[in-house]
Amino acid sequence: MGIYKYIESLRQYFYSVRLHQEILLIDMKFPVDWVINEIIKLEPSTTQLKNSDKSEQHQLISFYCAFEEKAVETAVKDIQRVIKYNKDQEEKVNLLNLKRIELEKIFETNDVNSLRALEFNFTLKTNTPPKLDNLPKNGEK
Repeated sequence: MGIYKYIESLRQYFYSVRLHQEILLIDMKFPVDWVINEIIKLEPSTTQLKNSDKSEQHQLISFYCAFEEKAVETAVKDIQRVIKYNKDQEEKVNLLNLKRIELEKIFETNDVNSLRALEFNFTLKTNTPPKLDNLPKNGEK
């Protein structure tokens, strides 16, 4: 994959890319509450991390690896995993808030007897990924 495609796949959070001796550094600017190190450690990887800078809203993380095609591909995949996990967590929080509002409306507009019969029917897919119970959710430290 060419450099344009790599950057395009990371575009929303991409900050810079540098080559120092034989080490490629990809700097990413993520929200401060994102889980990063724990996601990288979930799978074997040659990608290394360094927390470069942090403000109240953002953290600058340098992902670095050997300047070799396979290592760069691994680093980009690792960054994409971080983004996907955290975007999924953000969406879960948004969905929870939306469902909470919907549930509040149901409680406001129905009597107690009707609410006693309230049931939740939810079918889990059999191919759901394993739980990451040991990881903090967005906003938790």
